[in-house]
Amino acid sequence: MLLTRNQTYPIGLDISNLSIKLAQLNRGKDKIKIQALSKSSLPKGIIENGEIKNQAELIKAIKKSIDVPLYGKTSSEEVVACLPESKTFIKLIGVLKSPNSLADIMAGEIEKHVPLTANELFYDWQVIEELPDKYLILIGAAPKNIVSQYASMLDAANLTLIALEIEPVAIARCLLKEEAPKSKSLIFGAKSNTEPGLNYGILDIGADHTCLTVYSKNTILFTVSLPISGEEITSKIKQALNLTKDQAEKAKIICGLDETKANGVIKEILGDTIKKMTSKIKDAFRYYQNYFGQRGPINQILLCGGGANIINLARNISEELSVEVKLANALTHINETKDKFANYFMEKHTLNMNLMVKFDKKSEDNISLKQNSASTYSTAIGLALRRIFIDKIYFI
Repeated sequence: MLLTRNQTYPIGLDISNLSIKLAQLNRGKDKIKIQALSKSSLPKGIIENGEIKNQAELIKAIKKSIDVPLYGKTSSEEVVACLPESKTFIKLIGVLKSPNSLADIMAGEIEKHVPLTANELFYDWQVIEELPDKYLILIGAAPKNIVSQYASMLDAANLTLIALEIEPVAIARCLLKEEAPKSKSLIFGAKSNTEPGLNYGILDIGADHTCLTVYSKNTILFTVSLPISGEEITSKIKQALNLTKDQAEKAKIICGLDETKANGVIKEILGDTIKKMTSKIKDAFRYYQNYFGQRGPINQILLCGGGANIINLARNISEELSVEVKLANALTHINETKDKFANYFMEKHTLNMNLMVKFDKKSEDNISLKQNSASTYSTAIGLALRRIFIDKIYFI
């Protein structure tokens, strides 16, 4: 596909229970640039557990994000949006070879792995590898009623829906060099593989959920929902220290797992939650070793989402799992100067420490922290990269 300098690309629209994020990209020659970015909060109750409860208010919030972005200007009414992770399924499965065609048997195979019937699902699949006795097939599925909700809402907003994607697919596309077209495009529009890449755990810590995606040799293998969220952590701090929600959120960000801040009070509050999370990650990695061990060890864990910046979180997970852990780079495929978006990605937080604990006289009343929030745009940028990376667009 010849990508011209004047081509307009769809908006990547990341809709979650508590926020809307969007990104629009453009491309000239070999460079991908950011055209527009936006991020805004959603009040509770508009979306609950991935289901749209107040379509009118959601449409109003989406239109505001598109019409008045934080950076740049949007130039398209076409969107690629994500479906709620909690309502979707993606997994690499093995299908034994048989005289019947794969197309004829896949509905039955998907029902073995998804707790719904094929008639209740929109699904797609892609052969990742052919072995002597079976095919390794990546399946993706979403309930028809959820797909219809989001499609109808976007239609009512007068937006042209190009595709609805499963969130881990978009995140992997955004973060991993292996997903560039010269390597491979993921499910729903694949190109031929080249040399296999590394094995990753991608940990997306959002305000309302956390998802671990295990990715190996240029394909997603499976995803796992983990019992932790940014909102849950904030709530624990709020209750333990009798703070407002805003104060607790700042305490989480500024102190995190740093035992030298707030006398280690925040680290102590977060301890059980982080241990529970690392325990679930260990379980997922044991599953990986049992069923995919021939692919080699997990090489790296990438952190993204709003909770990825918790101080010392990467170090804590790395020590527990003996794996390299680092903050993901949401601009992996973007050709922009290093500091161009510093003002848009950088967030400054200030906290009055005396609101939480008693300090000795040498302690400062206020401490501040600057935090790069670029990784919170991982899903939106991954969605915006879809048409740039994939020639042919498929609907789920």
